[in-house]
Amino acid sequence: MDGASGVMAIILLETAVGASVLLWATGVWGVVRRGFFLLTGATIALCAAGAWAITAAEAGPGAGRIVGGLAVFTVLAVAWQALLIARQEGAARVVGLLASVAGVIAIVLFAGVRDRAVGLAAVELLLGSLFLGSTAYGLLLGHWYLVERRLTNRYMVRSAYLYGAGVVAAGIAAALAAQSPAPEPGNLSPLLGIPNFTVLLAGGFLAICALIAPFVWKLANEGGRSIQAATGYFYLAVIMAFSAEMAAKLRFF
Repeated sequence: MDGASGVMAIILLETAVGASVLLWATGVWGVVRRGFFLLTGATIALCAAGAWAITAAEAGPGAGRIVGGLAVFTVLAVAWQALLIARQEGAARVVGLLASVAGVIAIVLFAGVRDRAVGLAAVELLLGSLFLGSTAYGLLLGHWYLVERRLTNRYMVRSAYLYGAGVVAAGIAAALAAQSPAPEPGNLSPLLGIPNFTVLLAGGFLAICALIAPFVWKLANEGGRSIQAATGYFYLAVIMAFSAEMAAKLRFF
């Protein structure tokens, strides 16, 4: 498992796991309407299912545990959504928390697709999960303020801090990725023949993400209409974050 399909599986899995953990760890349960959990949960479930499908199709015959871990995560991610739709809130919360735990386990198992430095591979994936998860979660939460205009800004401020932590985590992950061999150009791009091109590209995107972080924090603290301005910055952050992580993870395999 390598190349573009492998990188896409990583991006989808990191987004699903990171957003799942942050959804349950940021204290919004019982504060925002259930629609926010349906919106975010559906995003998580679709990303998890995509990562599972790609891995099942591309991974070798010895990747049964990895595919199984992704399957469990996906099933639980879908199950708590079904329970929430059925208005079984208590059960949905329990299964949602279990899905987050299963996601972390799945991402650690996924590190096994690499045949070298598996421990460092797991660290790279977990750091990437914080980065992509905090970015996607911040964007979805910012939009939800259009639905619940009286929602206090504390949750957006919390999201801004998490996004800043995610940028730092991504910087560490990129530094770890730089220790891996450069990918073969193959059919991907002749630009991969440039020494350290993927690392430099990831660093450039991360620099933009780092510039965005203080603006998001300041606007989130101001509250009111500024929340929507912070959400606008998250649009740019999503583009830059996903591009940065794709560039860095080209060296994962």
